[in-house]
Order: sequence, then C-alpha cells, then structure tokens
Amino acid sequence: MNIPRKVWVDAIGVGLFTLVYSLIMSGFSLWMGSAAFIAVSYFFGAGFPKDKLWNILLSFALGIIWGLAAFRLLHVSWIASPWASAIMFGLMTFVVLFLQGTVMKFTVVPAWLIAWGTTMLIISNVTIHNWSLFVFQLYASMLLGIFVIGYASDYFYKLSFKLFPTKDADKTADRPAEDD
Repeated sequence: MNIPRKVWVDAIGVGLFTLVYSLIMSGFSLWMGSAAFIAVSYFFGAGFPKDKLWNILLSFALGIIWGLAAFRLLHVSWIASPWASAIMFGLMTFVVLFLQGTVMKFTVVPAWLIAWGTTMLIISNVTIHNWSLFVFQLYASMLLGIFVIGYASDYFYKLSFKLFPTKDADKTADRPAEDD
C-alpha cells in the first residue's frame, strides 16, 4: 500500500498538535477537551474556511449562549415536559435559522448548532459550580481546538511541503488535496 505523503504529514501534524493541546489543556485545567475536538472537527469538515473564521467563532459563542438559555428554560417546570421541551427546541432552532437568514447573515448555522449541542451535552451531565468559569473554559477549549490543533497543524503541513518539496508540489501544496 502506497500511502501519500500528505496523509503522513496531516496525521503527524494533527497528532503532534493534539498532543500540544492536551498539554495546554492539562496545564490550565481545561477539562472540556471534547469541545476542542468537536470545534476543530467542524472546522476541518467545513473545509478549513479561514475566510469564515470570525463568523464561526461568533457562531460558537452564540451556540453557547443558546445552550445556556435552553438549559435555563428546561428548569421551568412546565417546559420540562416532553411536548413543551420539544416545542421549545423547535422554536429555538427556528429562531437560529430565521436570524441567520435575515438580520444575522454573518452567522454560520452548523457552528451555532454544534456549540449549542456541545454546551447542552456538557451541562446536562456535569454539575456546574461557577457558570462564568464554565463558559470561559468551554469557549477557550473551542478556540484552542481551532487554533492549536487546526491552524498549527495546517502551518506544519504547509511548512513541511515548503521545506521538503516534492516533484508534484503543485498537487500537494494546497489543502484539502485529492488523493493521488
């Protein structure tokens, strides 16, 4: 099996900077490593859209706010019932899509929904004692995922092809590239 160089470089870069992120996460007691992986996975899956970075980061912040609002609403006794909570989630999703389609065209709905879901998943399973610290750590984890794992591995990828060019440099220099 002939494994393309770009696969090796990607795997090494993402693996290396995941290690770096894990050390940072441990050093600063960021216990939400999964949020970083979810954020960077979305960013990679969306094609690494550097031109939409700030839109995505803002959408992540809005998703966290949306998750906190939904969690608070679920603590209202009559909304906690299955039908009422289903209607609440439907309306909140409608509002996200409506806002993005009208006055908040700069937002990115999948990023907003991913952050909303990530927030809900964490706060539904862990007791939060300091909400401000929780929000800061969650958003910091998402940012670090994109910048430490995403951007650093992208820089590593480009640097490795610049320092060690191949005969088919045109095919491998840009990301994402098709398999040879």
